[in-house]
Amino acid sequence: MKRLVMIRGGGEMATGVALALHTAGFRVLLLERSEPSATRREVSFSDAVYDKEKTVERVKCVCLKDRKEAAKRLKAGDVVMIVDPAAQSVEDFHPQVFVDAVLAHRNLGTTKKMAEHTIALGPGFCAGRDVDTVIDTTRGHNMGRIVHEGFTRRDDEELAPDETIEHIVFASAAGRFEALRSISFLVRKGEVIGHIHAGGGTVDVTAPFDGVLRGILRDGTTVYEGKKVADVHPEMTQGECFTISDKVRCIGGSVLTDIMHWESGHHKRLRALLPM
Repeated sequence: MKRLVMIRGGGEMATGVALALHTAGFRVLLLERSEPSATRREVSFSDAVYDKEKTVERVKCVCLKDRKEAAKRLKAGDVVMIVDPAAQSVEDFHPQVFVDAVLAHRNLGTTKKMAEHTIALGPGFCAGRDVDTVIDTTRGHNMGRIVHEGFTRRDDEELAPDETIEHIVFASAAGRFEALRSISFLVRKGEVIGHIHAGGGTVDVTAPFDGVLRGILRDGTTVYEGKKVADVHPEMTQGECFTISDKVRCIGGSVLTDIMHWESGHHKRLRALLPM
């Protein structure tokens, strides 16, 4: 039977990993929260929690409540999602591979005991201790590098803002978010793209510059001050809002490479060569 890979998370990065593994023939089960808050929703399977299914790049993910039905759909080759942020279903499904793709910049409870082979994306994990391998998600020379021992480069430095931080729109108040524009809309600097309803008043959410609205929170989402609510890109085309990014494709490919490396047995030989 094809190996089962369990992925913690349902955002763009987790979705990109799921697409790479599904295309390569693995069974894929994603674990998501009950109220996901991804902004790049056209390239994230997370909206399946609300709509029961979500299609990204011609691959459909179905969200199921019944775990027996989930197991049946997995055997049929479907990409499946369940609500299980704490990964308690590891004991029910016994995945061969577990991937932490939450990108929380810290370990939220993932351990090497969760599967025969464990992988984590981004900073916050120690390869060889927390998980078997860590994939560097920092843009630049090391993006996609598979780390077999220790931390990624970013862990050894003060966390600098992401190079695309200027694209992100953050909530200036806590409250209920109302989306006034849809993903892929062309927006102008200062244009109101949403409202935050807080304390009987309304706070405008505006575009930081001219560009394409490549991500925005689902209408009705509860937000806290400082939460990411939208993403505007000055150069992206409207069509590119519906396909995963170069970074996500790179990380997905690295996860696939790492799993194939592990399956081949080369990991054991590599670890024997690492300094103690």
